[in-house]
Formats: sequence, C-alpha cells, structure tokens
Amino acid sequence: MERELDAAGQLGFIDGAPKLNKPAGAGERVLGVASAAALLSGLAVASTHSTPAALGVLTLLAAVALMMGWYWFHLSATRRRPHSTAENATLVFATVMLGAPGSKILWDSPAPLAAALTAAALPTAGFLIYLVLRWRR
Repeated sequence: MERELDAAGQLGFIDGAPKLNKPAGAGERVLGVASAAALLSGLAVASTHSTPAALGVLTLLAAVALMMGWYWFHLSATRRRPHSTAENATLVFATVMLGAPGSKILWDSPAPLAAALTAAALPTAGFLIYLVLRWRR
C-alpha cells in the first residue's frame, strides 16, 4: 500500500523529477548553422548548374535526409522537450519548400544565381526557423 504524501512531500517529489529543458550546446548550434549553410549552398549550386535527373534526385534526398536527421536527433536527445506544433509545422514547411529549387534541379533548367539563391533560401529559412524554435528554451 502506498503512503499519501502531504503537500510538501508532493512538491519535493515534483522537484526531483527530471527537467526537460536541457539547452543545446555550442557544438550543436554551430553544427546546425553549418547544416543550414550546406543546405543553402548545395541547393543553390545544384539549381544553377545543369544536372542529370539522378543527381538531382540524390541532391533533394540529401536535403530531406539532412532535415529529417536533425528532427530525429531532437527526438532521441535525452532531457529534451517534445516537439511543439509550430516546430513540426516549420519542418513540414521547409520540406515542402524543397519544391522551389527542386523544380529547377529535376527538370534540368538551370536558373541564374540570384533566382537559385532565392529558391534555395525558402527551405533553408524554414529549416533555420525550426532549429531556432528547438533552441529557444
């Protein structure tokens, strides 16, 4: 039979629970910014050059794998809070926005550098917003 705790005992029990707000370390933040830079530059370079369809598909799969890798990392990291609706929505937005540079990459129609950077900035911005939302606490 369990013993009922008084108010002070209940508060002490709550204080002993693990905290789910472990902050991101400096290495994780640097790696996240480097991942966003790699995403932007990779998509922009692939958009400005004539690439075969197979290489274009691999480029887009690598971009999706990068974003999903960070998502799964945050899911499996210990002492981290669960994903919020806003975080999930920004990552879905970033994944869907891969269609902007993807249309130039898959259909082998190279874009000028400014247009390629603009198209690549859409999924990259969504990915950066996701990372910032994860790191805000």
